[in-house]
Parts: sequence; C-alpha cells; structure tokens
Amino acid sequence: MTRTTILALCLTALLGACGDDGADGADTADAAVDAAIDTRDADSADVGADTASDTASPADADASDTADTDAADVATDATVDDTAPADVLDAEDTSDAQDTTPSDVADASPADGGGTDTVIAPEDNVVADGSFERWAGGLPLGWVGAATNLASDGIAEDASLAHDGVRACQLVNAASGHKRFTTAPFALAAGRYTCTYWVRGAGEIRNARYTDDYSSYSGYTTVDDDAWREVVYTFNQAADAAAFELVFSVRNTGAARDHLHLDDVRCARAPEPCDTVTCEAWQTCVNADAACATAPGFCADAGDCAAWETCGDDHRCALAAGRCDATIDCDGETPVCDVATHTCVAGDPCAGVTCEAWQACRPADAACVVAPGRCARLSDCDDALPTCDVATHTCVGVDAPANVVPNGGFEAWSDYSFGGAATYLLPDAWYGECDGCTPYFPTTEIAPANVRQYSASVHGGSYACQLVDTTVPADRFVTEPFPVVPGKTYDCAYRVRGKGTYRQRAYCGGWGPDTEFAAVDGADWQVAHFQMGGAVSWCVLVFYASNTDAAADHVQLDDVVCVDPTP
Repeated sequence: MTRTTILALCLTALLGACGDDGADGADTADAAVDAAIDTRDADSADVGADTASDTASPADADASDTADTDAADVATDATVDDTAPADVLDAEDTSDAQDTTPSDVADASPADGGGTDTVIAPEDNVVADGSFERWAGGLPLGWVGAATNLASDGIAEDASLAHDGVRACQLVNAASGHKRFTTAPFALAAGRYTCTYWVRGAGEIRNARYTDDYSSYSGYTTVDDDAWREVVYTFNQAADAAAFELVFSVRNTGAARDHLHLDDVRCARAPEPCDTVTCEAWQTCVNADAACATAPGFCADAGDCAAWETCGDDHRCALAAGRCDATIDCDGETPVCDVATHTCVAGDPCAGVTCEAWQACRPADAACVVAPGRCARLSDCDDALPTCDVATHTCVGVDAPANVVPNGGFEAWSDYSFGGAATYLLPDAWYGECDGCTPYFPTTEIAPANVRQYSASVHGGSYACQLVDTTVPADRFVTEPFPVVPGKTYDCAYRVRGKGTYRQRAYCGGWGPDTEFAAVDGADWQVAHFQMGGAVSWCVLVFYASNTDAAADHVQLDDVVCVDPTP
C-alpha cells in the first residue's frame, strides 16, 4: 500500500469519527483529496487542473468507430520502431480472438493482484493526474483527448476503492466492439517509455498511442477480479510529438463487477546516453556511442553530397557553379542541362520537347505552358476574350456557348415594365424576380431605375451594367434562372470597377458560399473569381452592391462568365 493511500484512508477514518451528517462516501473522500494530493506529484495535479478546457467538449475523433480491425494488433514494439501502419479503423472487430502473440504489454502481476510493483517515481511521470483525483463536469481533468470515442456516460468517477489517492476512473463498454479512452494531448519527447497502470473489475483492456495517426495496438489484457492488478505497457516514441495521447481501448466490460476501473497511470522515459550530449543544429546524437553525427538532409562537407554539389554554409547540399539538375538551373550561353553529367551546355532548351497543341515550350525551364490566346482554365483568359472553352483550350468571347450565363456581357437590353405605365431599360436575362414563383429563387432588390446601361468605360463590347445603391445594407441584383448540369461545379468570374462595396453568391436550388464584401475604388477593371453548382438543373447569380458613389459613376459590372471546367 502506498503512502498516499495510507494517508487518504487515515483522513477518511478521522472524518468518519466526527459523526454522520448524511454525506456519502464520495463526499467524505472529497474532504481528504487536498491532503492526499499534497503527497503526490505536484506537476500532475497542477497540469490536470490547468487543462480543464481539454475536457469541456470531449472530441469524438471517430464517432462511428464501433470497432477496429485487430489483425495487426499483435505488432511487437519492443523489437522495432513504431513506424508500422496503424490499425484499420471503422472495421468490424472480428479478429480479437486471435490476439495471442506477445506484444509490448507485460502483465507484471498475477490475476489475484499480487506481485511486485513496477516503480515509477511521481516526478518521472509524464501523465497529468494519472490517479484521477480531479474532475469537472463529470469527466477527469487531463483526460478525454481528441482520440477518445467512449461516450461520456461510459466514464465515471469512482470513489469506492482507489489504488492511489482517493479516486479511480470507471470505464463502461459492455459491447464487443472496442472504444477508446485517452489522455488529453501533451508534448512527449522521443525515447523509450514504460507505462504502468492498475485495473480491476471485469472487461478487456489494451493500449496504443495517438499523435497524428494511431500506432498498432497491444494485445488485450482480460480482467475479472475485484482486486487491483498491474499492467505494464512499453513503447518507443521515434520522434518528438507536440500532441501525444495515450490510448486505453476497452470492450466487454461486465456489470457483475461494476465494469472496469482504472487508476494510478504512470509513464516514464528511460534515460539515454544522448540526454547529456549537445550537438550542432545540423547534427543528431547517436545513442549507440553518445556521439554527434550528421543529421539526414544535412552535410558536414562536400563528401556528404553528390559529385555535382557542394556543402553550403547552412550544411545543406547545393549545386556547384556551372552544374545543374534541370534546365531551369542553366542560362546564358549554356542554357541546357545535360542531366547525364549535370553540366550546363549550349543548345536549344526546347529541342525535343513535345507539348500539347494549345501549349508552348518555355525556354527558361523547358516546360510546357499555356500558349498565348489559349487556356487550361478560366483564369487564363481576360480582356476581349474572357471565356475559356476548355474543350478546345481557346479563349473566346463572353457570349460564346461555353459561357452558361446568358447575356453575361450586358450587350442586349430591352424595355421592361412592372405592372405600371413606366418602362425601364434593363439587361436581358437579368433583373430576376420571384413573387411566389416555383421553384423559388431570390428576387432582385435594387430598384429597376438603379440598374442602368453604361457605356462610358466598358471591359468588353459596347455596354456594361451600372448599379446604383448608396444605402446600407446592400441590395441584390439577380439573374433570371439559367440551365446548368446538375452536380457540376462551374468556374466563374466577373469584372467590376467604380466605387462602392460588392460581393456575389450563387443560388442553385439552395445558397452557395457567401463571399465577404470587397471594396472597389478606381477606374481600372478588377476581376473576381468564384464557383457555382448544385444538385438541380438551374442556377441564378446574385450580386450585392452598397455604398456606391456618384463621383465614380457608382459600381459597374461587366463580362460575367461561368464555364464547365470538365466538359
């Protein structure tokens, strides 16, 4: 029995002698906690207290993970570094019965809880509050990390019988598929670690680690006893981890023994010869002889580099003068790289380079790039030919069939009336209105008198569209619905100038992403790109304008284009 346990029991007995005021055993244990914690590792308690936020919203890293496929769970960490692929997650847990090969878990004591403890001093323990003395919101502080997928109602405070201190943690998962219970993430240095913990009750438990992926699991330890039993788990951490979680995987817990109980979790790193050795930034220490050696990716001198390289001042290999890996490394009178000799020689960099019909060879690096007037995507086109016909890789006009937005160049205008005597000159296929229409789409809010034909400065063609809205918030300017291919995502662009704020969205049976307002203030046309698409066979484009300024002719819109990037 540890000193902490003796102290806790003495305090409990002393408080009980003062009379029964109706407090249960857990309340009595509460009164003894502070004194018991004073004898424990101060760091463990303090870190646990400081990490309350870690448990406020326990992350369910894998909510649908009812079981792992455990065929690989027999990997032995004691003989190899932990670089084997992690267990396959989200598969049916059908192979656990075969987990009989020895793993890196050693059961240090017999089933009756006897045996010799594996001693890990509190000051060496890297696990915060491994004795589960501090709780908040029904969960242990310093636990319930991102890889935890055991439901919170399967994690409970146990003040009935602790192995260390006055509390333990009860874990409940009666199902045959395992669930994970993990520490909160903490930084862990590379090295060999020994972990010990104590369990009692009924169920199966095993271990793994989680950083940005899962390690292989150890074999299960089966528990069926009310006495505490020690389990030892050793592993090698190959590299420093910024966020490490120790994983406890549990299954088949039994109500007859009140499920599984976990306590007194300790992990300590084994000292290594290199712990006292300081190396240069480009070196690493080798434990075998406690000596510094050149780290991977660095060099001590040119002998560590290829014949056409030199070792730089930063101890990294770099090309020597006049040598090359590719044509981009050459220029001047020797613009070609002879890759056989890694030497820059005279010649034509594009000789022998074959490009697509819509591409050209770039002499600087002998790479195939989009030729002038051709395109691979919408962003390759601008000015008088703002549309990319990706079927022919040709930049074409705004009214070409590749553009699915009707009258995107605002060249067609007609007189429209809205139930009164007044008529308004408006762009065809624009000024969409929906008053009880089916299917619904958002309706234009800018007054028709404030949508104006503009010709003083256009991006292409003869006309642009002027939007006048000096108010806040912004009002909508909407196209009429136009056909699209369901499930396609279209690349879109438009040009804007003037002074005000603007943004755009698409509505394809539902709203697309909502972009932030952008400010425009100048006579030069600016291009803006976005995407559009949905599950229906039609879309509308929605533009917003506000704070427009008459001194700059408000805001002008032109050359609205949406193309299918994969026809």
